[in-house]
Amino acid sequence: MDTFAAFTNLDDAELSEACPLLGHEGHSIQLKLSKRVDIGSAVKIEAGDTLSLGEVSYCRPEGDGYVVWVEVMQALHDVGELSRLARALLA
Repeated sequence: MDTFAAFTNLDDAELSEACPLLGHEGHSIQLKLSKRVDIGSAVKIEAGDTLSLGEVSYCRPEGDGYVVWVEVMQALHDVGELSRLARALLA
């Protein structure tokens, strides 16, 4: 998978970065980050047309970064279309 995501740690505003999206399985997303993230941290992941909110369930060092698993609690799909509709309603 050669996709990137925008990762934001909602518990630590300093940790926000574009990162490789390594995969997903069920309600989990796997990412490669440059910095360690605490397990239990609330996070936001934006990839493609989907915005996901979740909690870090796993973080381990690998190579020059960290592999992080996020357990997704909520996801909004087609956010581009939702933004377009909101703009149309406000116009």
